[in-house]
Amino acid sequence: MKLKDKIESGYSALKVVLFNKRIPLAVRFQLTNRCDHRCLYCNVWNTKSEKLSTEEVFSLLNELKRMGTKTISFSGGEPLLREDIGEIIDYCKNLNISPSMNSRGALIEKKIRELKNLDQIKVSIDGPEEIHDFLARKKGAYQQSIRAVETALAHGLQVILTTTITRFNLDHLEFVLELAERYNILVAFQPLKRLARGVEDMDDLYPEVEKYKRAIERLILLKKKGNKHMRNSLIGLKHIWHWPDYNGRLPCAAGKIFCIIETNGDLYPCDRIRYPVKLPNCRELGFERAFAMLPQVDCDGCGFCGTLELNLLMSFRLDILSTIWKVFK
Repeated sequence: MKLKDKIESGYSALKVVLFNKRIPLAVRFQLTNRCDHRCLYCNVWNTKSEKLSTEEVFSLLNELKRMGTKTISFSGGEPLLREDIGEIIDYCKNLNISPSMNSRGALIEKKIRELKNLDQIKVSIDGPEEIHDFLARKKGAYQQSIRAVETALAHGLQVILTTTITRFNLDHLEFVLELAERYNILVAFQPLKRLARGVEDMDDLYPEVEKYKRAIERLILLKKKGNKHMRNSLIGLKHIWHWPDYNGRLPCAAGKIFCIIETNGDLYPCDRIRYPVKLPNCRELGFERAFAMLPQVDCDGCGFCGTLELNLLMSFRLDILSTIWKVFK
């Protein structure tokens, strides 16, 4: 992201806080539910939904540009399963919106030429090979992710690892951190939380609270000692230490400064809670009108890394700026 865009983003964030404006600075765009993995903590691959056409995606990107969006994270499912993914990334980049992507990594080698305009790619790695393959329910998934990281770096892309914390990888977080150090990249750690369309029963996946807290304390100590490979800020790590009871410790800006476009055009303030009302649909209403109709978010909080950092910024925790600056180069 250019310096000019960072300054404009800061100014827009200030308007959201001071004047109660709604400006969709950061948007996650779910491009498909299809995925080549069957992760134990995810059920998106098993969710039937329409998908927006290429032209509909382009039309929404034009609206987002007009409304001040600075960064879009393309996600799914696995966004690389869309045949038009290269066109979508290029179109986004040409609008001067910073494009990033969440991926399991399996198709990055095959589609690397289509990713040339990505500013950032986030690759999931949940632990050592045996643990990662188990959680992904796919033998060879770990090696695919490693090859994806190496391929992306070789082509000059910024890579960030993402690790979802479960009882199975709780003792292996430092392994992932060592991977990040080896490749000189960042890793984002985030606690497990059920998605609106997620797996209903995840009791077997949640870590024991005291063991979880000790693991986060180890990360906090490493951060204090100067480890530069955690995307999580120090204040962010201290926040997720409180999992699973955040008890409303941080106001949430979901639906004000960020939102999520679903595969069928439904618009969510956040996909980590379930809503008692029908959500507005961008395909039917257009993005601007749908964004204005988003319901108020009411939850106890979460530890999702990107969301958490934006919420900290909106709460004038200026010590988060160095972390955000490093992520959005």
